[in-house]
Amino acid sequence: MSVELSTTDSHPTKELETVGRLASYKMRAISSLNALQGVLIFLEFICYIFTFFILFTWRVGPEYGFSFRTMISDLWLQIPVMFDYALFISMFIGLYWLLVYQKQFYDPRHERGLSDEFVIILKAIMISFLITLGVSFLLKNTLVYSRVLLVTFLMTTYVEASLFRYIRKRTFHQLKKSGKLRQRVLIVGAGRVGQQLYERYTDSSIRGIELVGFVDERQDDARIIGDLDQLEQVIKQYRVDILYITIPSEKIKINTMLQKIYKYHIDIRIIPELFDRLSSVYEYRQDFDYPCLQIVKTPMRGFNLIMKRSMDIILSAIGIIVGLPLLILVALLIKINSPGPILFKQTRIGRNGVKFTMLKFRSMVNGAEGRKRNLLHRNEATGHSFKLKSDPRVTRVGSVLRKYSIDELPQLWNVLKGEMSLIGPRPSLPEEVQQYSDYHWRRMDVRPGMTGLWQVSGRSDLTFEEWINLDIQYIERWSLAMEMKILIKTVPVVIKGTGAY
Repeated sequence: MSVELSTTDSHPTKELETVGRLASYKMRAISSLNALQGVLIFLEFICYIFTFFILFTWRVGPEYGFSFRTMISDLWLQIPVMFDYALFISMFIGLYWLLVYQKQFYDPRHERGLSDEFVIILKAIMISFLITLGVSFLLKNTLVYSRVLLVTFLMTTYVEASLFRYIRKRTFHQLKKSGKLRQRVLIVGAGRVGQQLYERYTDSSIRGIELVGFVDERQDDARIIGDLDQLEQVIKQYRVDILYITIPSEKIKINTMLQKIYKYHIDIRIIPELFDRLSSVYEYRQDFDYPCLQIVKTPMRGFNLIMKRSMDIILSAIGIIVGLPLLILVALLIKINSPGPILFKQTRIGRNGVKFTMLKFRSMVNGAEGRKRNLLHRNEATGHSFKLKSDPRVTRVGSVLRKYSIDELPQLWNVLKGEMSLIGPRPSLPEEVQQYSDYHWRRMDVRPGMTGLWQVSGRSDLTFEEWINLDIQYIERWSLAMEMKILIKTVPVVIKGTGAY
């Protein structure tokens, strides 16, 4: 049911005055916000320059006869030496700023978690440093930079940038909480996508957002405050800042609507019609003069993939070296407990459908695979997998190994070889893959993992479809922060033996 809207004089002069007042109000708010942003950015970069000056005096100063006590009086001595360093640092800071700006780092409307922001800062610092180093090499700069100075500067820059992000986040949080940065959101279309968007805003922790309601031809929802013909009146009366259009283009003339509301200086965001039909990640691009949404299988690519693979190599190598005594002990216990090989080798399907041999400590009697056929009628798992809590094929040592996932430690070798990852979807059996639907094949876009969302969300207690959904959720929403969270959560799950059999 729509609420009664105040009538507005349709006379051109009155209309112009109304639009002018709204524009003036919004411009004042934007100017204040930009001024605050400018002050914070200025202070941040002054801090970086001051830090460099202090580190330069500390590390390089003694070589040229100046120190903290005389750094002001001997400033003229520092300038020639500092010049090359200043060029290096200026380029580094400039590149860093461009990279974080491109990520909408200084847009208060763009909400992220602190952990995600810290990862972005780390990436930007490393990329900026490597590019600056490369340019310096190509220009054949003869100055031998102090490695201690540069490394210390990188570390302090990361700490300072992270601290400034925290301070900035707290500042804007308080401003939004007090209502000084409040933004009013109006949604055109009360259909499924519009309702989902409304719920997302309601359930989120984003501060400073006031949901005005919906504009729709339907009148069966108390949150609908007008129809499409009343859109301009709603925008003016509620001083809307952000407008979402969620109605398919065949139902409304979007171009006509846009022409009418451009003059109100509001953010207009159109959710594509395909949104509710596809679940993939999107990237915006422009081909010739045509805006496109490119479907991205996973954020796990490019620099992100390099970071993930580097972490896999380092941690798996450390795990093998540090865990060697345990690996030897387990091997001896398996050999003593039951006849047969120490390792169980099984063909699994990896990234892009490539077969590989997965290693595990043998936890069942020798020849257990041959007895599986006789136990199929007792299968307790759903879908295409086989699970049995009281499996008679499991040995006494094997039951302990399985409970605490010790039987999976040899997979560190698979990780080191690049066949698996520490974190990823559950490795699939060939017979499972043969029965996959098109949706299930999404799991093959990345390397399978020793642990994953399925491991920290119930392990063997999950149904087959729950496994699949968690795997695809991991693939589509991957981030380095998610990677670390899963790794940390795996430890208590393994220690407790939750859901393992």
